[in-house]
Amino acid sequence: MSERERWIVYPLLLFALGAAVRDKLMQQVVSKEIRCESLQIVDQQDPDITLAELSFKKAVDNDPTQLSDRVGALVLKDSDGNIVCDIATDVLVGRLIARQLLVVDPQLRPLVVAATEAQPTLSLRGTDPAVSYRGVIYLNNQSLQARPLQKANPPETPQPPLQPNAE
Repeated sequence: MSERERWIVYPLLLFALGAAVRDKLMQQVVSKEIRCESLQIVDQQDPDITLAELSFKKAVDNDPTQLSDRVGALVLKDSDGNIVCDIATDVLVGRLIARQLLVVDPQLRPLVVAATEAQPTLSLRGTDPAVSYRGVIYLNNQSLQARPLQKANPPETPQPPLQPNAE
């Protein structure tokens, strides 16, 4: 190998070795796009425990003549391996925070709606009334009109005696 070839080959060799171990030394990978069939996040203390997985599941189809479609799925687990959240075509969630819950029939018509509605409050001043919100449930497009429970016998507050007008 001539000296000129060495000046070309050896720097390229060192560059390739450096690029190969860079991810190991920095402990991170930066990429614009990652394409894979499954992405798993494992527990830092026990790499055998998968805490989150982004992958696919076969969709449940009751028609045996149809091929089953695949849908994206997100599964979150706790450190004991119990499923905390399973999102695919069905959702299993331990706690869900939402502004509205809508249950629909196969034709996507709403059957049950649990939501909040704005309700104006009374104002004795000339200003615009403030708006408060109340929870409502609609079943088959009929409001259930549930009222908060009231105490059976509210304690009576004694009225102060009337004072005669002193003029």
